[in-house]
Amino acid sequence: MKIDIKRRIGFKFNVEKLINALAFFAGEVTDLDKLKATKLLYLADKHHLVRYGRPILGDCYCALDAGPIPSRSLDIMNEVIKPFPGSFPTPDRDAFLRKMEITDHKYPRFRRKAPPNLSVFSASEVDSLKKTLGKYGTMHGQDLVSLTHKDATWRETERNGEIDYRLFFKGERSPARREALELMELSQEDRDFLRGLHE
Repeated sequence: MKIDIKRRIGFKFNVEKLINALAFFAGEVTDLDKLKATKLLYLADKHHLVRYGRPILGDCYCALDAGPIPSRSLDIMNEVIKPFPGSFPTPDRDAFLRKMEITDHKYPRFRRKAPPNLSVFSASEVDSLKKTLGKYGTMHGQDLVSLTHKDATWRETERNGEIDYRLFFKGERSPARREALELMELSQEDRDFLRGLHE
């Protein structure tokens, strides 16, 4: 598949979906640390994107040493685990801590305090979360790193660089991937057009 990189593909990040996706995973996974969480979020977003032309979270992905990582989600998890000195509570941090607690561990883990609000997701998004959990939920974080290092998203992006969403489709076998890629491109054209009207 030829990857066309003439227009940046970007989505609106949804922090409410992040928090509820993590609460969903934390209810089933006992070793949900930051590394495993970022991997499960990536795999769920990829599963949904290549079938429906849009991710669940709308995060910006970067190719770090640990593989493809949702950068805004990682920032929020870092702030929850270890707030910056002198920082004030934020709505995102407060919302996160209403759903989950951080366990004292060498690599702090997320444990669910309240059930996820699945109504923030579409039916297809819930299906992607469930399929991701079923397929990858028992794997260790380092195994998920090795797995995602095989993806074009990581292999074909400069280290620490932003991943082009088109790369999520490269090498995928989903029957709907071609239509989903076209839908993603058309949706970006619409967003760019609307943004141009307001500038």
